[in-house]
Amino acid sequence: MNRNVNTQVLIRQIVARLRCAVCDHHFSASDLKVLGKRDQVWAIRADCRECRMQALVLAVIGGGKAQSMHSDLTPSDWERFKAAPPISENDVISMHQHLQEYTGDFSEILDEPLPEE
Repeated sequence: MNRNVNTQVLIRQIVARLRCAVCDHHFSASDLKVLGKRDQVWAIRADCRECRMQALVLAVIGGGKAQSMHSDLTPSDWERFKAAPPISENDVISMHQHLQEYTGDFSEILDEPLPEE
């Protein structure tokens, strides 16, 4: 199967069950655009014609079937991160050490402050 046929099959499988998370509109094939792929993971932008929301859909291909999952990444986030290397063990250890030493309030770094207890 060539790449174009693979893409068409993937799009059909995703469209069959994908709805907008905001307004529940059912997407059509023309609402989806393949942004790229890495190994078995495809990044697809979904544009809702009803509410104008954009979403990033990550589709994992395995065993000839597509398994899609929603992400809180935007298509522009995907463009920014797609060439980044995977997170390494050293990255996780560094973050763990940083968090152990952090003495501030997490609401300083979060978009929304944590609720008061």
